[in-house]
Amino acid sequence: MSARKKFLVKPILVKNVISTLPVIQNYNQQSLEIDLFIGTCGFEERTLAVPKALRSNNTKINRIALGSYSTNPEDNLRRQSELLPALQDITTEITHFEAESPEDTYRAISSLISKTDTDNPTIALDISGGSSTFIISTLLSLTRLNRDIKLIIFYTTAAEYHSPSEKSRAEPVSLWSDTDLRERGVQDVSANELAPGIQHDHFPNYAIALPSMFPARLQRSLSFLGIGTLGGVEKNVFWILPKTDEADHQWRQSQVKLSLIEMIYGKLEEDQSQRLLPTGQYEYCDVLSYTECARILIEQSQKNPNKNISIIHAGTKIQAVGVALSIAARPEIALIKARPQEFSANNYSQGIGEIFTICFENFRETCSSLAAIGQFEVESN
Repeated sequence: MSARKKFLVKPILVKNVISTLPVIQNYNQQSLEIDLFIGTCGFEERTLAVPKALRSNNTKINRIALGSYSTNPEDNLRRQSELLPALQDITTEITHFEAESPEDTYRAISSLISKTDTDNPTIALDISGGSSTFIISTLLSLTRLNRDIKLIIFYTTAAEYHSPSEKSRAEPVSLWSDTDLRERGVQDVSANELAPGIQHDHFPNYAIALPSMFPARLQRSLSFLGIGTLGGVEKNVFWILPKTDEADHQWRQSQVKLSLIEMIYGKLEEDQSQRLLPTGQYEYCDVLSYTECARILIEQSQKNPNKNISIIHAGTKIQAVGVALSIAARPEIALIKARPQEFSANNYSQGIGEIFTICFENFRETCSSLAAIGQFEVESN
């Protein structure tokens, strides 16, 4: 009788899978062969950076899917007059779709990928001018296709982001002048059609929120979930706060927390001391780390198994990549979307900064590895 082989059964841990994900890097300007390029036509100048860079290095693109926005139509058209010639110099195969519609995004992408001549297409996604709805919907659309895809994500920073006066930086956004606001109004608060989640009537609602300096969309989204901002948030919301090492932007990190505390507890009276966020109900995440964001979200889903979890994203574009990956791994999580009625195009950003890339050699394998977190694997000794 042969001796039994020894083996070890162990859980697949979040930290081990996250450590295998590709890192964000500066774009090396190399020429590429791309089957499908997905981008948007917004009003920011940085939307021009990647198309112009790809044109300059003679990158070959077979087809383009270009998302458009109904907000700020005149500002978008002015930028489009510069963007389209750069794209048309590469290919005239351009399909337009509504960037704020998850269903339209999925239809456009699935249709175009079905026309590719290879079983392993290379997809380029430029999120530089994309909304969180566009970014997350695009990535979730790619996961639904169940194809082996090489995915290259491009992200361009702005050279300069609008800043209010020094005095305003220390005050809640509610006290800022209208000229310093980057967005106005809220519309289209609903669940993302590609991420409806799995909801149980007997489970309480639990939100994981990535706030911004401007809390209006966050307030409306919490109300959509039946979570009041002046009560009920202490245990029913987990906050993912922005973190940055850039000295010029650290005031933004403080401002997000200041505006959030005012939203939860109301304005401070003169004799009151500053309130704090509930202990254990928040964590900081670097604004340029999609992996850190995905780790926090998946860990929160593991810690709250008997709750209806929804994500409210008003964070950074790179963090939106982490949101999409966590939802792909945990489809029981819902995503709430809300958009401003209008952006202040003149008060948003100026110029073009650095171009970064994240390259997934096989995006389907990445999503499968994240979905396996929490399962058990057998290891022979």
